[in-house]
Amino acid sequence: MNVKNIILPSVIIVISLVALYFISQFAVPSFQDASVGSKFFPTAIAVIQIIICVCIILGEIFHKDPQQDSAPLFNKYSIFGAVFIIGYATAIYFLGYLAATLLAFFLYLVFFKTTKRYYYLIAIVFTLVIYYVFANVFYVALPEGLFAGLFYD
Repeated sequence: MNVKNIILPSVIIVISLVALYFISQFAVPSFQDASVGSKFFPTAIAVIQIIICVCIILGEIFHKDPQQDSAPLFNKYSIFGAVFIIGYATAIYFLGYLAATLLAFFLYLVFFKTTKRYYYLIAIVFTLVIYYVFANVFYVALPEGLFAGLFYD
């Protein structure tokens, strides 16, 4: 049994449970007439994370083949992932969804040295489609960011 495959999913389950607690505290916007509330998508993601992590833990427990894994717990990809997530959450707060997501996609593609231009085009189109669907289909206001007032006033 690989201990890393038990510890990380356990930590993610705890973080997801904490997130579920805070998601339950979200206020319902009175100006929004949406088919789903602001709690739906974060709750769905947290629940899916918990299910996936439980499956990983069960798979590792019932895996009969003893495995010796000498790979380090932290490598440049795991550190990049942690910094990327924290940076993206911070960027959404300051820049808003649209700018932060475009920036995050580009930084991700540059980090992995992607040279195919259509990947960058897919990142732009995907971000714009998600923004459109949330704003015009679900009527869910995505974060505008702290600096939005500088550009719209």
